[in-house]
Amino acid sequence: MEVLNTMVGKRMMMICFASTLLLGGCLNIPTKNSPNAENEDGVKGRPSDFYESVLTYTGDGYFLPYGGKAEKAEDQYRDEVEKATKEYIKREYKTDIEVHNLVGNQDGYTVFFESKGRLHFYSTAIVPIDFSEKRVKKESIWTQEDEVEKGLRTALYAYIKEDEFNVLDNQIQEIVDTNGEVVGTTVEAIQNVGGDAYETPYYFVQSLSDDEAIQPVYDLYMKNPDASKEELMDAYQEDLFDPADLSFVINLYMKDPKKEPVQEVYNPIMIAFEENDDLPKGNYTINLHDHYVIKKAGSGHKKNSLSQDGRYGIYKR
Repeated sequence: MEVLNTMVGKRMMMICFASTLLLGGCLNIPTKNSPNAENEDGVKGRPSDFYESVLTYTGDGYFLPYGGKAEKAEDQYRDEVEKATKEYIKREYKTDIEVHNLVGNQDGYTVFFESKGRLHFYSTAIVPIDFSEKRVKKESIWTQEDEVEKGLRTALYAYIKEDEFNVLDNQIQEIVDTNGEVVGTTVEAIQNVGGDAYETPYYFVQSLSDDEAIQPVYDLYMKNPDASKEELMDAYQEDLFDPADLSFVINLYMKDPKKEPVQEVYNPIMIAFEENDDLPKGNYTINLHDHYVIKKAGSGHKKNSLSQDGRYGIYKR
């Protein structure tokens, strides 16, 4: 539910639509930005200022509320912000990272980064700026509660459960290849505006903070980042695993820009996940969206998206 709440929190589109109607709706003249205007694909209701094809979206247009001064000063601070973020994550989480994107927030930057090395995840850090003194406040860098920890835990799952994660990847690839009607997002979008722990173009995985099964593995890694894979696997407490603590969110998009998500496409995907007992253990949410991403939110979730009832996920135990 944490994942779904985060997604809901990003929705800012109603304000944009209201202003569009004020500009173009009174005279009933479809302007370029009108919700009823056709985009370059001939699709109504997906104006190019608000939406972009999932096949080309790389994060352009994404913003955080109250971005403020930082958005206009990126070049001035970029190098120092990147260096300070790398040093902070290395010191606090024993992890080397690559910085992909800086997005202005109210007090500085939200930094989107990707881990380097055998553990792979995406996350964010917040770097404050003192604009009056034009100074990067390196001593005040922080991360949202459990954000990087969650990334590390899910990366550890993917590392010690590599065979099971390969089953998941292969199943999704088979769905994409045989179905022919669905696609995923771009790697660049994940890098620039993702930050959702372990993530691929088709899904992301998040481990909740009370996940007791993986916690000893995390503790061992933080104590000894060079611990072998065998040592990390031995630390895993299988008997403490609760599928509610490990969430797999699958996001697929219609390949054809003019096609809506329909049950005829969605249902076979659901059945494939329900019937495959070789998948990683956890709870699965399957989403099918139309072809477009909301640029400002970096998300495909809209009124026409299809998903199972949130009360009844697919649980692999």
